[in-house]
Amino acid sequence: MLMFAAVFMSCQKEAPTPTKERMDGVWLLTEAYDSAGTSIIDKFQNPLIPITAFYLGSDNTVLSTAGPMVTYMVYGETKWTQFSSIIDQCFNYADLTFNGGEFFVADGVVDRFALEIKLEGIGGTSTLADILSIFNIEAQWLKEVVYHKFLDVKVSFSEDNQRMIWELDNKTWAKYNMKNFQGEYVVWGGWPITKFSKCKFVLDKKVKTLNDIVDEAYNPTPTKVALN
Repeated sequence: MLMFAAVFMSCQKEAPTPTKERMDGVWLLTEAYDSAGTSIIDKFQNPLIPITAFYLGSDNTVLSTAGPMVTYMVYGETKWTQFSSIIDQCFNYADLTFNGGEFFVADGVVDRFALEIKLEGIGGTSTLADILSIFNIEAQWLKEVVYHKFLDVKVSFSEDNQRMIWELDNKTWAKYNMKNFQGEYVVWGGWPITKFSKCKFVLDKKVKTLNDIVDEAYNPTPTKVALN
């Protein structure tokens, strides 16, 4: 009987890890591509904005340095040259102030999720209204905070779960909202929800905290030169 139980247990397959559990943690963006497969990471990451990273919490919380990345997702190449000239003023994460948001994943193993990022100017003199004015947003939509939600984003993982890939493809769709004085969502109509960029993002998992990897990116340890 004991031998039978041991054989039976050895034949049972380990239950797959739910997608939500695999997504939790700190992730560093290492690659980004447009729909043609061209690298776009240098569009929103540079020596002044040296890192794009996410903390995905067990309570669905998102904290990130993804303001420039999400701006590109929403507006694409539209006036990007003009925007990139002030990007470091709009999104400066050196003081560890992050963009907030949430993510939502169905139970079990799934290949789609929803990502919402609250976009606002951070750490500089420019507000979101200043940013939006660059993209010729009508005055009635020049708000301080906009909630950008992307639904049915494709998600996949490497075999060891240390690499995660997000894809905004033809099944992905968007909702952009603001909130009224009671905190209720109200549709934000400043930009067409159909014009977001179809992108692919590759993220690597990190064991350090979001604060640690962002601080290290903004304040790298000087390389020591050996003296002969």
